[in-house]
Amino acid sequence: MPGKQTIKQAVEEAVAPSRTTPTQVYNAQTISPSSSVEFTVNDGEGYSALIVTVKATYNASATSGLRVRWLYSPDGTTYDSEEDAENQGNYEDLTFSAGNSRVRTITVPLFQPYVKVQIVNQDATYSTTVDAWKTLIR
Repeated sequence: MPGKQTIKQAVEEAVAPSRTTPTQVYNAQTISPSSSVEFTVNDGEGYSALIVTVKATYNASATSGLRVRWLYSPDGTTYDSEEDAENQGNYEDLTFSAGNSRVRTITVPLFQPYVKVQIVNQDATYSTTVDAWKTLIR
């Protein structure tokens, strides 16, 4: 029958790789010394990974960079502790160069319906400016 999709074609289409359009989460967001900003992803149903791209612009006198950490939750309320997330290796550090910008793209597997992404300024004295984007992939 012309125009009808076979079961095989329907399955192939349903599992074909795809990604969402990147969404900017932060634009020139200042992160104070020893502080963090965070966003929650709760629209990952049907996707297998979250792609987070972070651009950090460091102060010329800064001595430490940024850490991107992710915490999982089954219900959007109860998240992994920061200590346990780091113990599991659920973080990535951006490279650091005082007075310069660095960009890093990180893949976060979606093991739970909710993921909280924290961008942590590890410098105790100077603020850092951040741009960040999220993309979901299947």
